[in-house]
Amino acid sequence: MKVVLLLTLSFIILLYIPLNRQIPRYRLNLRLDNHVPLIPWTVWIYISYYLLLPISVILIWNSRYIIPLLSTQIIATSLASLIWKIFPNGVSRPVIGNSSGYSFRVLELLYYHDRDCNGLPSGHILHTFISCYFLSLLFPQLWLAFYVILLAISLSTITTKQHYFLDMVTTLALTPLIIELSSIIHL
Repeated sequence: MKVVLLLTLSFIILLYIPLNRQIPRYRLNLRLDNHVPLIPWTVWIYISYYLLLPISVILIWNSRYIIPLLSTQIIATSLASLIWKIFPNGVSRPVIGNSSGYSFRVLELLYYHDRDCNGLPSGHILHTFISCYFLSLLFPQLWLAFYVILLAISLSTITTKQHYFLDMVTTLALTPLIIELSSIIHL
């Protein structure tokens, strides 16, 4: 069962690619977003998300939390994909120009491959929250570390100009509801 769920999740996550190629019709920026600086080195925190999801699956794989983790990620990703399809929203990014340094290069690469659609909800925050939630159930003594990881990745979505403040706050508020919904549905 867990292999089927993992394959299902992988397929649903791949839907992000065509959905991200849409042209955003909405931008949910607030005045506050104009005051958040671009902090290039936070791109390293931002891309750490790409390791967190598989690491969380590996660490949880042989525990009683694997089915709930995968089910919750499937429900969350499906809901996010539906929202992105019917409400294509994006983020206006700054022009980096001829800046030098590894952080700027990685940021330029990120902007090139990850188009500016799919702002709300943030997949980074959604998946990170769910992964950290289940990791903290499995390793309760490390709950603070998982909270810090969630906070760091969430803030990095703003400081890399990948998301707006409203994207972050709304996703952080929505995710516990998705976790609760998932516990009721039980895929």
